[in-house]
Amino acid sequence: MKDLAGSAETTVDATPEACFELAAAVERYPSWNGEVIREVELLAADSDGRPTRVRTVVHVAAGPITRDFRLVMDVEYSDHDAVCLSRVTDKPSGPEKFEVVWRISAGPPTRLAIELSATLEVPRLVPLGGVGDRVAQGFADAAKRELEGSSAKASASSS
Repeated sequence: MKDLAGSAETTVDATPEACFELAAAVERYPSWNGEVIREVELLAADSDGRPTRVRTVVHVAAGPITRDFRLVMDVEYSDHDAVCLSRVTDKPSGPEKFEVVWRISAGPPTRLAIELSATLEVPRLVPLGGVGDRVAQGFADAAKRELEGSSAKASASSS
C-alpha cells in the first residue's frame, strides 16, 4: 500500500454556482478531464438528480507506469461550496481509500481548491513523489479550462 496526497488551487472567471455545478456533475468529468477520469457510471442520485454514488475508472500515471483504478465512490455536497468524492471500500476495515474534495470560495475571482488523498495498492518500487499534486493540479487546470471556455462561449453567443 502506498499513500498519495496532493492539493492544488486556481482562480477562475466563473461564478461560484458554475464551479459547484461543474464539481457536482461527476458523470461529466470524462468530457473535460478524460486524462484522469476515464469513465463514470451513475449508480444513484438524490432527488435533485445529483450523483450520490458512481462507479469510476481513475487513470494514474507515475513516470512510465500507469494504472487504472476501478472505484465505487460516494458523492457528498456541502452548502454549495464543497463536493467530496470518497471511495466505497470493499471491506469496512480495509486500508484502501481514495478521496477528492473540491472547495469553492467566492471572489472575485472565484477560487477552486482541490485536495486529493489516497491509500492504494501499487507496486512497492513505483515512485509516487509528486503524483498527488500533479493529479490535483490536473483537475484544477482542466476545471479552469472548462469553466472559462464555457464562459467565453456563453458571452460570445449572447453578443
